[in-house]
Amino acid sequence: MLTSVERVLILKGADLLREVGPRRLLKLAEVAREVELSKDDTIYREEDAADALYMVVEGRVRLSAGDRVIAEVGPGEAFGTWALVDDAERGQRAECIEDGLALAVHRDEFYDVAAGDLTVLQEVVRALARRLRALVSERPEEARVEGEGVEKPEAMVKTETFESDAAANAAPAGQGAALSAAALGKSVPETPPPPSPEPPPPSPET
Repeated sequence: MLTSVERVLILKGADLLREVGPRRLLKLAEVAREVELSKDDTIYREEDAADALYMVVEGRVRLSAGDRVIAEVGPGEAFGTWALVDDAERGQRAECIEDGLALAVHRDEFYDVAAGDLTVLQEVVRALARRLRALVSERPEEARVEGEGVEKPEAMVKTETFESDAAANAAPAGQGAALSAAALGKSVPETPPPPSPEPPPPSPET
């Protein structure tokens, strides 16, 4: 069982959380979950929805897409970090190649913490901006066409927006869910104002 201090130090190793202060990371450390890693286990597959960031405490994890190995991560390294801001399919497979332990921060719990401390969210946005600047600098041609050819037709977008709004209005979101929806580009339902009180009946004439 990891202590709170150990969890903070581990989370500090994630690129997206590196600039977040220890006191603020303590709140994330409290909601992080320990995940045991067993050799040959699949942590997630390419088609799985991204829902959590992982930090390797012990052991090793291989990241691959199809037959291509992308990377291997070990103690102190993160994987699945885009899950905090993107709920699309993982696009890669994470398999344990050595027994160990990982620390997982789920996106919903991250936004619940960020709802009470927006500095956490601001630091994550800054880290994402640094990544994008690096992409533009190292691969300008790829960055220039980022997203082209993968955007959905307008009719599909309108249909999905309508269905998303209907579902969201059926169950009003809390602060954390609202932040998460905004970060993922989804509509956030507004809480209807309370009904105004009816005026009192007129007093009888004397």
